Amino acid sequence: MTANRHIANNTRNISLPKQRHRVLSRWLSLGLITTIFAFTLAACSSNKPASLTQNNAGESESPLPTGLITHSGRWLTDSSGRVLLFHGVNIVAKEAPFTPVADGFSNADAAFLASLGFRVVRVGVLASGLMPTPGQVDSNYIKQIAITVTTLANHGIYSLIDFHQDGWGPSIGSDGFPAWMTVTNGAVNTHASFPLYYIQNPAIQAAFQSFWDNAPGPNGMNLQSDYTEMFSALATNFKTQPYVLGYDLFNEPWPGTVWVPCLSAANGCPTQDSNELDAAYSKVTKAIRAAGDSHLIFGEPFVLFNFGLAPTNIKIPGNDSEAGMAFHDYPATTDKEPNVISNAIAWSQKSGGALLNTEWGATSSAPDILRETQEFDTKLVPWIFWSFDGSVVKNIALPPTGSNVVASTVGSLVQPYALAVAGTPKSDSYDPATKTLTFSYSTDKVTGGSFAPGSVTSFEIPNSIYPGGYSIQVQGGSALSPKGSTACGTGLRSVGANSNAKTVTVVISPGHTCP
Repeated sequence: MTANRHIANNTRNISLPKQRHRVLSRWLSLGLITTIFAFTLAACSSNKPASLTQNNAGESESPLPTGLITHSGRWLTDSSGRVLLFHGVNIVAKEAPFTPVADGFSNADAAFLASLGFRVVRVGVLASGLMPTPGQVDSNYIKQIAITVTTLANHGIYSLIDFHQDGWGPSIGSDGFPAWMTVTNGAVNTHASFPLYYIQNPAIQAAFQSFWDNAPGPNGMNLQSDYTEMFSALATNFKTQPYVLGYDLFNEPWPGTVWVPCLSAANGCPTQDSNELDAAYSKVTKAIRAAGDSHLIFGEPFVLFNFGLAPTNIKIPGNDSEAGMAFHDYPATTDKEPNVISNAIAWSQKSGGALLNTEWGATSSAPDILRETQEFDTKLVPWIFWSFDGSVVKNIALPPTGSNVVASTVGSLVQPYALAVAGTPKSDSYDPATKTLTFSYSTDKVTGGSFAPGSVTSFEIPNSIYPGGYSIQVQGGSALSPKGSTACGTGLRSVGANSNAKTVTVVISPGHTCP
């Protein structure tokens, strides 16, 4: 929800000097927080798989995840029960025709992402493209999204299908729902700008409230029926795609006309969580399952959760066994950053739902990126950075090379990390100054029992981190592929536990062994 990402996405149309860009972005972000508090007080190696079926092997010998991605409590797991600690990026096309392909995303971009060790991309779909006319799903739009999903899959990268909006839709806000789904009941459209429009534009609040109230649209169907139909079509098309991680049901939902309790009340806004989010998510979850789709389903809390001032009370979407929560991290102040993650973990511990961060960052500031990656990684939360377009590459329509790559972002965001863990993660620490990763895990399966000795735990080791080679030290196990304590090159590195080992600790650091 931070201003940075929306400005970055519009760099094709807006030209600002970099310094003014940063100042304006920060002003907008701080402006939202300040105004909210005012209202509150007033109110109270490319590693390309041989085919799309490679990850159906179900073998823990593969360095890449295998089979359908499911979960055990908070942990995402593959078919062998390994825990997956994905790092990834967002790609959301917010201008017509609302597809990454039209924006210029290509096979070269997917190869670039794989070389950096990113194994998941949150791919935005927008209702304006998906159902541009009442009740009619645009099948060609889904085909265009599917091209990106397949392109990523060809490089061993998963797609999280994200139902995206900002400010409800272009007729009153930024992007998302088409004008025909915008039911404001005559509320004034102040034409306020992002991000203040959420609290300064009654039309946006009314449009959200109409959706939560499931008001009828111009086609005579209730709005949530159209919402459900859109996901039914997506699930029908993607249910057999093995490199779909799952579905993010609603990007940054706004509570409607009553929102202050969701921001700062000690217990959040449980009644609205239940009556609004839970009700809508339950319907769409049933539609996905009715289409025969078994992928993971993630519901988001109200966007105000992302500030770290109040918890959420949402239920697992539809009480489905393969579902959980996707959350964003845009804290009100830096000191609130740990609160967002802790509140998310607490939700998972209470509900048993899967947990995935699907947005954070919206910056190219290396110190900020390093601080936030450490917050996620030390708490063992998989994450997806905002955003590829604007923050990783300057222009998605150009090749991801040379001056088009944002060096400050790539230099801080790209790190070695454990991708698939044959056990239960215990600790994760990366020192950017020495480029040393220290990762520890037990051999206990999160699904019960223990992994056999030698079961593969894989690490992403991008070449940009260790161009001179690296050293790997394994306590309680050994390096499997390639063997030995030093290596050159890039890609996935496998280790396995020794017989009778209960804990394995892996240290990866510069080795300077290569020319």
